[in-house]
Amino acid sequence: MLFVKASKMLSLSMVFMPLLGCALATGIIFAALIQALAYSPEIEEVLFNYASLGFALVETFTFMLFFIAAFIYAI
Repeated sequence: MLFVKASKMLSLSMVFMPLLGCALATGIIFAALIQALAYSPEIEEVLFNYASLGFALVETFTFMLFFIAAFIYAI
């Protein structure tokens, strides 16, 4: 039984490792938005729409990681 709990904890830690990548991707997306707005502020709406779409895709991956972690923990 202890081996099962240890393997769950190891698999959970491996599931949560990509969350660092999600946090970095979010920062990169909004840093690129700020930089693009500095170069061409007249297309602010278009740039914000693209940035929010990218953020939504990254957050979808994050929520999938949480669901996988919950599934592993429930087994």
